[in-house]
Amino acid sequence: MTRYARTYGSTHHPNNIDIAWKYPTGPALDNFGVPVPSANRTFGLEEFNFNDFYRKEKIAYIPCYGTQRTYPRPSIDELRLLYKINRRCFIHYATLYGVVSFTDNDIQNLRQLISPRLNEIYFRQETQTFFGADYNEFQEIINRMCSSNLIADNQENSSFLINVKYKRIDILKKPVQCRINANFASQWFINAEYPSNCK
Repeated sequence: MTRYARTYGSTHHPNNIDIAWKYPTGPALDNFGVPVPSANRTFGLEEFNFNDFYRKEKIAYIPCYGTQRTYPRPSIDELRLLYKINRRCFIHYATLYGVVSFTDNDIQNLRQLISPRLNEIYFRQETQTFFGADYNEFQEIINRMCSSNLIADNQENSSFLINVKYKRIDILKKPVQCRINANFASQWFINAEYPSNCK
């Protein structure tokens, strides 16, 4: 079965997949991600999914796996990742195959794997530049999440940094538009239409 999960794309480069996921430029005034005071900026943890280390380990953060209400999600053969570009249109930019939710019991091993690499994954120059004066708070939040013992906790910056493992990832060379009735990052959808012109 194929499912669709909403994630967040860059508000600065929403249609440019080549750079939309290389640094955190998440949506302003949103209720998901790590908030910082300046302009209520946030970033979604999934913006770090495509770093070399996480791809090698085949682990990721997917928003719809991050809430207590839906945890743990069942295993899924094919999970297509989308981000919204306007009210009805989405971009399908990657697909994960063989997705399995981590459990709280997995966190100790994950933490040992991730902690030595926090700087290269989360604290790069791009994040320092983006958050500016708020960078120290961003660092504190990431460190607190790395210390968490919960995989899912209502997306309130108190869950762990990673929540799924997968067997294979396909990052589309040519992301495609589709139409889906998606309003929240925590939702999980079955069907999507792939129109030639989505407006």
